[in-house]
Amino acid sequence: MYSKIENMRLRNDKDAPKKLEESNLLITKSQYPISLKNTDVIEIGMGKGEMITQLAALNPNINFYGLEKFATVAAKSVRRAKEYKLNNFKIILEDAKELKSIFKGTCGTIWLTFSDPWPKARHFKRRLTYKDFLEKYKLIMDKNTILKFKSDNDKLYGFSLESFKENDWNIIAYGTDFHKSKYAKDNVMTGYEAKWSQAGKNINYIFAKIK
Repeated sequence: MYSKIENMRLRNDKDAPKKLEESNLLITKSQYPISLKNTDVIEIGMGKGEMITQLAALNPNINFYGLEKFATVAAKSVRRAKEYKLNNFKIILEDAKELKSIFKGTCGTIWLTFSDPWPKARHFKRRLTYKDFLEKYKLIMDKNTILKFKSDNDKLYGFSLESFKENDWNIIAYGTDFHKSKYAKDNVMTGYEAKWSQAGKNINYIFAKIK
């Protein structure tokens, strides 16, 4: 599960796959690999797509790809894409483990937003900042690509910061209060982020590049 665990509480929508297919937003396996441009943006675990669809609306000349594992969750982004009349946003119903087969080339930005923290110690390899995932991200990055991580989970933040350091990434910015940082002025919130920010929860962040 890549989007926040809250999304698991959504009632399963048996019509979600059909909604995605009929939306003309879904990229299917037959269309792999997708050729990336160095300005393209990928959100891994886009959830309902609140952030990525708004970013796409604000940046019509950039391509945005939302990766989400579960159809019921991903289908929620279709309505937003239609409201914004987007032609630069696509949905990929896939596991992040498959990045190598999904894309070729390198992108401009990778977002990891409010990923499942997998709090149990035995599940640490499932965290999207575990070293195996970091190696997969490198396959679609060059030295100019930036990976941006946001999370309300303090333990996941600590784990992620150490993982980036241990795996020899170049950490260019990090902190425990994103909304009070110099990067806040350009921030677009996810739905989960807005909810917890209003409740006073700090938002952790890490920006990193490969060396």
